[in-house]
Amino acid sequence: MKAWLVGTMVIMAALGPAAAAADEALAPFVVEYDVKYGRLSVGSSRTALSRDGSGWVIESTTNASGLYRIIASGTLRQRSEFELLADGPRPGSYLFDDGTRDTDRDVSLQFDWAANRVRGIAENRHVEIETVAGLQDAASMQAFVLARLRTGREPGLVAMIEKDKVKYYRYTFLRNETLKTAIGDVETVVYRSARDGSDRETITWHAPKYGFAAVQAEQLTNGKKGFQTYIRRIEGGS
Repeated sequence: MKAWLVGTMVIMAALGPAAAAADEALAPFVVEYDVKYGRLSVGSSRTALSRDGSGWVIESTTNASGLYRIIASGTLRQRSEFELLADGPRPGSYLFDDGTRDTDRDVSLQFDWAANRVRGIAENRHVEIETVAGLQDAASMQAFVLARLRTGREPGLVAMIEKDKVKYYRYTFLRNETLKTAIGDVETVVYRSARDGSDRETITWHAPKYGFAAVQAEQLTNGKKGFQTYIRRIEGGS
């Protein structure tokens, strides 16, 4: 714990029970995954959720392996800094770096909640749009789902900014399933996320034992598998 713990406790007391309850809705963790595309092993990824002072950070990195390194030789990085409120994460900044020297796919956004604006650069184009209630970025969305599941609430319909547009993703419970993984048999709850009317969807297996961290995920288009992640190791998340 930091030396200013006493000061933090005073601030938390001033904010009241809602802030304290929100802070308990997440727990730090590090998860490592093997990544496949279709039937091919294409690399590995790592997601870490951690505290940063009075706020939180969720960061994911992905590295290609084998022949796939010819296409993606760098480290893909995605990072969100956010504060945790009673209703879930409220992002402050978002970064996406595709791991190359080029910036035509990179994204950097700042959330100005006082002005209800999101500003930044997405794929070398200026971004300035109005916020909406509960707006998430692609990284904080993961923390939002965890916070909802950990507090016994459904994720439901969630707004997420993609480049310079706000899109809505609906999370739907599918089933309970015992999943065989590299860390053993794990009890999971399985959710589908997709935009209404879209042919693209993501199926995610969340493990209550590990604070509902994802232990497996599959992206599908018209039922055909694209990228898949399979857990290799986890620390924390309880």
